[in-house]
Amino acid sequence: MSSDDDPPEPESPAQITGIVLAAGRGERLRSSVPKPAYPICGRAMAAHVLHALGDAGIQRVVVVVPPEEDGDVVRKAVNDDSGCVALQFAVQQQARGTADAVLAARKAVATSHVLVVNGDLPLLTAGQVRPLLAPTGADATIATAVVEEPARMGRIVRDADGGLSRIVEWRDASEAERCIREVNLGYYLFRADFLWPELERIAADATAIAETYATDAIPAAVANGSACAVEVSVDEMRLNVETPSDAAGAEAVVRSRILYRLLDSGVHIRDLQATWIDAQAEIDAGVVIEPGTHIRGRSVIGEGSRVGPNAIIERAEIGKHCVVESCTIRDSTLHDSVEVGPYSTIRPGCEIESDVHIGTHAELKQAHLGEGVQVGHFSYLGDAEVGPRTNVGAGAVTCNFDGESKQRTIIGEDAFIGSDTMLIAPIRIGDRARTGAAAVVNRDVPDGGNAVGHPARFTPSRRTRDTAEDDQ
Repeated sequence: MSSDDDPPEPESPAQITGIVLAAGRGERLRSSVPKPAYPICGRAMAAHVLHALGDAGIQRVVVVVPPEEDGDVVRKAVNDDSGCVALQFAVQQQARGTADAVLAARKAVATSHVLVVNGDLPLLTAGQVRPLLAPTGADATIATAVVEEPARMGRIVRDADGGLSRIVEWRDASEAERCIREVNLGYYLFRADFLWPELERIAADATAIAETYATDAIPAAVANGSACAVEVSVDEMRLNVETPSDAAGAEAVVRSRILYRLLDSGVHIRDLQATWIDAQAEIDAGVVIEPGTHIRGRSVIGEGSRVGPNAIIERAEIGKHCVVESCTIRDSTLHDSVEVGPYSTIRPGCEIESDVHIGTHAELKQAHLGEGVQVGHFSYLGDAEVGPRTNVGAGAVTCNFDGESKQRTIIGEDAFIGSDTMLIAPIRIGDRARTGAAAVVNRDVPDGGNAVGHPARFTPSRRTRDTAEDDQ
């Protein structure tokens, strides 16, 4: 055990630096995405680990990533979704095992203790991390669990007194050892003054091509009588992901956790089996989620809104008291009390102000709709600015592509766009202007103007006719 001269055990997680090992490719997963960046309910595996560490009180984490493009992918995935931890990155230049990966993070660690965590544990929770953070006086503490089906996980071998004897990998285990049900969960707490010299010794003894592992340091702690195995509770068979089947199982577990957390917060989910909500979504109490709905990415939904059935919301912000039914909304913002009808698509870059109504089978792209706009069914508004209280009739189209580039359409406030109108961009329709049904408008319409026909010709506005009749 540690002597009286050893550094004091951590009194709080603030004295512990987390090292998340995210440099592995994960060949068994058979994905073009690096394994630590592989999404589980919209959140990278390694980012799930970061959230668990942050929730457990760990404040600083070094993420070890691979070099070049794969490293950039992992770095972006966790940078965008790191929770409350302060992040640093280290690069493992060659895939030489987890011992080499931990050593790559050494320069970024200044605390007395190091929590080493595999980056492929998307089911890890703060409640499973905290037991390792309690002072034990040990040089090395390993998290274990007793599971019904250990599969290919590393086995924990204990001595006659119940203490930790060694960890044996499945491939190296005897038949008797493979029958052991206590397994290594893939995260460990080390005293830094013990870990660094031990890893350097291991690296020095290894051949140039050998892979070495962080767990190779544990036998030295066992020999010193300074190793501890802490059994934690796991609801699932395993915390890590190795194969596509594992990933699907982890997705189901995380999705269930998300849904029950939202239910507890006051969100109404009509069908748990037919609702998919990503980990980053923020949904207010009182929101109703109908069956068949997918809410993806960092989406936000305000109180009193109803989403679905069969809606797809992706990285979108939806205000309070909206109704979006059987539609698709991506990378756009809807303000309060907006209605979007079935089979409509709100493509990226749209901002829709309050009290807007969009009918069925409509499509919007890079469009800004002012307050109180009405959009009829089968309409298309692309690269458009529509002023408040304007009515866009059914089947109206902004013809935004001239064969070479996209052009913009500007429609003023209180305008009336007749059904099946075609607006040939670039074009401006003035305030209170009107177009007739099936008009093809290829030049600007002034404020209060009236355009009818194919191609459209200007006629006196209704207001001008009414004034003329009053003067007779």
